[in-house]
Order: sequence, then structure tokens, then C-alpha cells
Amino acid sequence: MQLGTVDETNNMKKIIVAALVFTTSALVFANAEKDENAVENYIQMGGKGMNADNGSRSGAANETEQVLEMVRIYTRSVNEGDVHPELIDKLWEHSPQVSNINIRGHQKGFDDIKTNFYAPIYAVLKDRNLRMVTDERKPAVYIFDNTAVVEFYWKLNATVIEDNKAVSMAGRETHVYRKTSDGWKLVHLHYSGMPVTGF
Repeated sequence: MQLGTVDETNNMKKIIVAALVFTTSALVFANAEKDENAVENYIQMGGKGMNADNGSRSGAANETEQVLEMVRIYTRSVNEGDVHPELIDKLWEHSPQVSNINIRGHQKGFDDIKTNFYAPIYAVLKDRNLRMVTDERKPAVYIFDNTAVVEFYWKLNATVIEDNKAVSMAGRETHVYRKTSDGWKLVHLHYSGMPVTGF
């Protein structure tokens, strides 16, 4: 979906800025003034956020699972996107406003992400196994209206094509999703390696 109007572009900017500016704790308590039970609801949901549409546990759990399924599609897009490009198409909002900040650069727009994020991964690594960590650290999902923010840890095992060398990596990642008429779509991601010690 292309963003054509100023309002649509401004809406996308607001979504991305909200994810980058607010800390996770600020997002958790963003609705505290409207709902004095927001903190208790958050705790009862196991730290998975509330559905701003209906506030019900079953509704929130369903929305949370839908968002986590999109994260799983993301890991599959890295692992299998070279042979199943439809995964990338299903995952991302097709907009020049989406963005990706990572250890190799910063891509802006759906086409730039396909060309300069995914393609180099496929050209350098084979036997990719990117996965979301769920045992050591649970992913956190925060849902507010039509915006979802996900924090998770990841691990990657792969083989370098050039020399057949096995590599292992780990890191942290934040995703921002926007709910559209076609379901949740990824509009921004930011990932990095694990914390550096010694500072």
C-alpha cells in the first residue's frame, strides 16, 4: 500500500516516532490515566500488553498472538525469503515510509529493504536459522490502538557461502507493526547485537 496523502505520511511518522522515543515502560503505562487498572491488567496479561480496542483478555491475547505470528513470519523471511519472497510481501507494509535500522545500515522504503537488507543476507549466508528466543527471555508485546511494539531476543546460525564457515550470532530486536485492513504489517525494525561489556 502506497502512502499518498500528507495525513497518511504523518500518521506513519507518528507511529515510528512513538516507538523510537518512548521506552518500553512508558508504553506500558501510556493508558494509565484513562484506565486506573492499566498496571494491574498489564501484570495479569503476563506483560503482553492490552488490546486498546476492547480491553478484554481474550481479545488482547488474540491480538498478541497475531503480532507474534508476524515476528515468526519475519524470521522465516530471513531464513526462506530467497525461495519464498511472498513471506516478505506478506510481512511488510509496501510503503516508502517503512524503515529498517540494523548493524549493516539503514534502509528506508519497502524496495530499499528488499534490495539492501534481504538480498545481501541471501548472497552471503546459507542454511540460515534465525529464531526468536522464547525460553531464556520471553518476547514482550505492547498494543495500543492500531500500533504494536515487540521486543525480543534472537539467535542466528548460518553458513558463510564463500568459505563454508559456520557462524552463530545473537542479539536484540524491536519491531513496530501497524494494523491495516489486511492485518498487522511491519513498518519499522531495529536490531543490534548483544550488549558490550567493559564500559
